Amino acid sequence: MKKIISACLTAIVVLSTTFSFGITSSANRIQGNKGMTLDCARSFYSPRLIRKYIDTLSKNHAEFMLLHLTDNERFGVENSYLGQTTKKAKVKNGIYFNRKTHKAFLSKSQLKSLINYAQQRHIELIPEIDVPGHDKGILKLLSYTKSGRHLKKQLVYRDGYNEFKLSRKGTLTLSKKILSEYLPLLPKGNHIGMGADEISLDNKTEENNFVKYINSIDSFVNQKGYKLTAWNDSFHKRTINRYHKNITVFYWSQNGQQSDPDDRKELIRLRATLPQLVHHGFKVINCNFYYLYVINFPKMYTASSRFHWKELLNKWNERVWDDNNTSDIYKGNQKIDSALCIWSEPHEKYSSSKVYQLSQEYLNEFLQHQD
Repeated sequence: MKKIISACLTAIVVLSTTFSFGITSSANRIQGNKGMTLDCARSFYSPRLIRKYIDTLSKNHAEFMLLHLTDNERFGVENSYLGQTTKKAKVKNGIYFNRKTHKAFLSKSQLKSLINYAQQRHIELIPEIDVPGHDKGILKLLSYTKSGRHLKKQLVYRDGYNEFKLSRKGTLTLSKKILSEYLPLLPKGNHIGMGADEISLDNKTEENNFVKYINSIDSFVNQKGYKLTAWNDSFHKRTINRYHKNITVFYWSQNGQQSDPDDRKELIRLRATLPQLVHHGFKVINCNFYYLYVINFPKMYTASSRFHWKELLNKWNERVWDDNNTSDIYKGNQKIDSALCIWSEPHEKYSSSKVYQLSQEYLNEFLQHQD
């Protein structure tokens, strides 16, 4: 998920001590579709476990599942350009392991099978490849070849958080090469995710560079017959009219869950709100961190946390997007979709099988929730 994981875990503790503040549903509102996101980068989920999540979504008439396949901890899917292939891998119990990173990853064949399995159950599976930030996994794979090391020197933004320079054309070229390997696996009209969260956009030049970058990626994807998703972090107020409006935005936080008051204030100043994005024509999926993140940390799964989370959820609806703030809810007539996000921390304490078991109560409760 995010580099502010320590701040995120603080919010989990809050679940066991705090109740919501009188959130009520709008009488004339149409409830949106539901889905989930699954962090497959920090924790590896086998095809068998992902199918079981798809089964849960299908039984509850959900619509979509985003697989967050890459991050700093892992590039979790086969990629020929980056040199991570099944031919070079070690295989154990049907799972492929990169012999250099020793990390498990999905083969393209496995990913294609999962996409088909989901489609047969009326679930859109959205593979997400995180660019141009959260890219330590990509950088690791590039470091194994001379040409890759050269590319790193050219493109890495040293003052950023494992991210590539938006000012370099090579960043766009690299992103397209990586993403292009997954488009043939998707049904026409399907979405593919590019992440685009927590990158350095602190001035107008960086904002303008990002607009050009994401619009170019979107055009590239559209020309092949597919659609693009990204997280809300990089959609700023100053440039909101310049992004392609057909990009679907997963909205997790305006303040980035930053603990420093000045950092929070700055992000709120820069980032567009969910209502602003909807008003400007974007389809937005509400992933409100305060209510809809299940982080695989022991405090998340205590009986007390489970009880209080259900109490919170019962007072929530998808118009509430800014933590537990009810003064700026979405008041328009557009349907707002929402997603439960099952996310991991860098030093996972549970096996993926255990996470599946522990998270089912949360996922079912969310999917069955009615406003």
